[in-house]
Amino acid sequence: MTDIAIIAFDGVTDIDVWLHWDFLNRPLTMFPEEQAEADDAPSDDAEETAEEGETENVEEDDTPKPGRNWSVMILGTKPQHITAAGYEMHTHGSIESARDMDAVVVASGPATRELMNDPEFLARLLLDPDDQYVCSQCSGALILAGSGLLAGIEATTCPTAREPLESKGAIFVDKPLVTHERMAMAAGCLAGVELDRWLLTQLIDKETADKCIDSGLGWGQGIERVYG
Repeated sequence: MTDIAIIAFDGVTDIDVWLHWDFLNRPLTMFPEEQAEADDAPSDDAEETAEEGETENVEEDDTPKPGRNWSVMILGTKPQHITAAGYEMHTHGSIESARDMDAVVVASGPATRELMNDPEFLARLLLDPDDQYVCSQCSGALILAGSGLLAGIEATTCPTAREPLESKGAIFVDKPLVTHERMAMAAGCLAGVELDRWLLTQLIDKETADKCIDSGLGWGQGIERVYG
């Protein structure tokens, strides 16, 4: 099972949640046949009905695949958060669950300036790039910086968040996307598209990532490679 979390909060920028929600769900929505194959796989009960004395060697494949065992959730500190545009966004769980996810994307919004210095919030949002993918969108990088994850390494964020990012020891670079072994930061809402391409490549493979992302691009920019 591959689990991905998007971290939201009051005042979160709408597109910085929904862009990732859409693209990161495309391995599930674009490949329903793979999900159907997984659902049709023999169950434990079926295996028990094999003839007595017959041994069946079934090699379990834990490699993440599109459409199979794939989950994206929005996590927050409350059951519901109000976005910057006033949408009442219901969450699927609490931010404490992020530590158990395979990948986490921290969204953006003005509140990140406060949350990056909020010890209670940071103590609840425990992330570890040693064994999970940790990503941020725009000023979401401030929360990663407040957690001490960006000290001494290159990072990017929206231009208005540069100073608070650097105040936590991060090395700001003016790039739309900065990646490390298990970390990635995007600067600019639409830079999140390439962040998702990178993340899907890490979690599945480049071919699947390109299909998922290109399917949402303009004609001449990628969509024709999927549907043309």
